[in-house]
Amino acid sequence: MPDPERIAARLQDLWTIAHGPGGGAERPAYSSAEARAMLMVAGWAREAGLEPGIDAHGNLWASPRDWSGPLITSGSHVDTVPDGGRYDGALGTILGLELVHQLPGETPSGARAGLLVCAAEEAPRFGAGTVGSRLLVGSLASAELETMIDAEGISAGRAQAEYLEALAELPRVEPPLARCRAHAEVHVAQRRALRTLGIVTRVASPRRLAVRVTGRAGHAGEVSMAERRDALAAAAELILAIEAAARPEPPETVATVGTLQVSPGAVSVIPGRATMLIDMRAVTGSSLNRLDSRIRESAAAIAAARDVTVELDLIRAGEPLELDPRLAEKALRAARELGIPAATTWSGAGHDAQHLNTVIPSLLVFVPLHGGESHTPQEGAAMEEILSAAELIAAVVGV
Repeated sequence: MPDPERIAARLQDLWTIAHGPGGGAERPAYSSAEARAMLMVAGWAREAGLEPGIDAHGNLWASPRDWSGPLITSGSHVDTVPDGGRYDGALGTILGLELVHQLPGETPSGARAGLLVCAAEEAPRFGAGTVGSRLLVGSLASAELETMIDAEGISAGRAQAEYLEALAELPRVEPPLARCRAHAEVHVAQRRALRTLGIVTRVASPRRLAVRVTGRAGHAGEVSMAERRDALAAAAELILAIEAAARPEPPETVATVGTLQVSPGAVSVIPGRATMLIDMRAVTGSSLNRLDSRIRESAAAIAAARDVTVELDLIRAGEPLELDPRLAEKALRAARELGIPAATTWSGAGHDAQHLNTVIPSLLVFVPLHGGESHTPQEGAAMEEILSAAELIAAVVGV
């Protein structure tokens, strides 16, 4: 059985590593704080009879000592968003270790439980998330790390090298992907609507567009309204059009403009240029493509009507994906047998499991969010449901 006192104590230990200005967890991707968390988890893995090691991408692996046979892995991540919550990433990592305690020997299929904690899962520092898992499965090239720059001008490649140096006491290991039979990740849910354990069947992967609107700068007092080619006014109209484009789609389909830069950026100058980023997400390709088409059509119409140019560049070609249906069905069946309330659901946020699923059959289970919002110090989860999630993944992969 999973140990609630051990789970609570380890959540607290990770929580105390570093805090942001608002009192939340502060362990940025490929930072010294993430490295300290990985070392803490590696110590717990040793206590559980595992041998921990780090792969070339900074992911933590821990396998049973003197075991070269098949593996069932579980785990999540330990980095956080700025001023993040207590459970995001940490919960799934700690429950990965609980799985080792729950399944101390060989399963009937001949596999043993191990741990996989992926590095640099959160996107805020470098503008890209799930870095460790994408490097692991080959959907992100190591060379691309040099193009990912944080607010201080540090590349993800340099940060990764410093992070690996901070983990030098751990042996370097080759990822045992060929030995992995299944992977299970538990994660706190990131929307309040989920009221039971969620068995995730589909995950939205962001499709992102960079937008450049070019008009003509001019003196705010000398250019008449009829003569203006205001890039910011066109961008504002496009932002509203983007919002409108998503409304006819299913509720799982969303579009967000989260950044906007204006040039020259002076109160007395008509904006000649505006740039922004669009984040589109859907759990079906058809809905995502309809949204994409509507946005492009709106951009062309606004450009023509306002006599500006609007350029849209695809910077991430995300597509929604389906997680392993057999594991999801097994999880639903196991939940019924155990008397655990559970239902299928979807994820609008990215997770390591979606990338691992391309090489290892993967299960993603959500624990309902209670007591606040995801990615904040107020993030909450009920221990009873945490324990149910631990029992559920053990019932699914331990056969």
